[in-house]
Amino acid sequence: MSRFVSRRTALAAVIAGAAAAGLPHVPALASDRRAAAEESGAARAAYRYSVYLDSWSQPWAPDPAQLDLAKSPSYIGTIVLSFMQPDAQYTRGSYSLRGTGLQFSCEETVLRDALSLLRERNPGVEVLVGIGGATYTGWYALNVSAIADFVSDFGLDGVEVCYEPSNPGCTRSSSGMVCATDEESISIVKQLAKGLPSGSTLSVAVAHVGAYGEGAWADSQPLSPYTGASLALLRSDAASSITRLNIQAYDAGTAYNPKEALAAYQHYFKGPILLGVGIAPDAWPPEGSPDAHVLSLPEVKDLANEVKDRGAGGMSLWSLYKQPKSGTPGAREVSQTICDVLGLGDSTQPWPWK
Repeated sequence: MSRFVSRRTALAAVIAGAAAAGLPHVPALASDRRAAAEESGAARAAYRYSVYLDSWSQPWAPDPAQLDLAKSPSYIGTIVLSFMQPDAQYTRGSYSLRGTGLQFSCEETVLRDALSLLRERNPGVEVLVGIGGATYTGWYALNVSAIADFVSDFGLDGVEVCYEPSNPGCTRSSSGMVCATDEESISIVKQLAKGLPSGSTLSVAVAHVGAYGEGAWADSQPLSPYTGASLALLRSDAASSITRLNIQAYDAGTAYNPKEALAAYQHYFKGPILLGVGIAPDAWPPEGSPDAHVLSLPEVKDLANEVKDRGAGGMSLWSLYKQPKSGTPGAREVSQTICDVLGLGDSTQPWPWK
């Protein structure tokens, strides 16, 4: 570990010298950030806790230290800045968010410097940019070079692919599940794996029922247009480039069993898998429906224990700024519960998100 210490110390000196001289921001290389993470208590934890930061809800601040992002508690291992357009436009060195799809209201340099401050306070944190989401669908024009330049400029650790086609066109054939989006999903991962900076994290968010439709999970509920949507990707040679999966285990109704989904994904993918929870109310079925699901702390605790029992990679949260349904837990309570069950550190640390 001594070589990691020396490299990080040298890098810190370069950044400090640049700042003192009024020179442009110097982000750490992905390899240096990973070395720092290996030294941190968060990196030594057996599990990872990942959260989505909704950029459109991050309050404006004139100073990097005032951004909520910069004050994240250390038990949060991964922060996903949400969302960047797949067909984003970005010019290297510009630090401009215009054309990226990210909706932070602060100045771009404030965001950049808040990220540096966050790393100074918590060297083990991983920061990704989420690509896609439900509203950004320009995957046909995936701009890998722009995404890679943005990752490099802002000193990010990589990306999370949030590929959410409106109609994946999945059907069951004699050979198994086949989806109209199979080829595109595989191509997206291959292009990003090739084009991102060396050492980048390539996380993939996957549909709640994406590993259903075959074998022991042939009839797992609920039946959905997304049943089997992840299988082709996980069987392809592109799967070896995936750092981890993040199951979007919400917006699925009371018939859905996240534990069953975790077991199905573990059957097809042997790398780390995060089990996601969503602050109530779920987007689907809509609030008031008889089969609408409402997240509770006992359920969060139960799922966190399932993650431990199955040796999964950890958990994730949608999202930091989502306001909870009255009488249900918010992001802070859910996060503290996950922290306590997974043993991620001190869950009483100050919580910046309101």
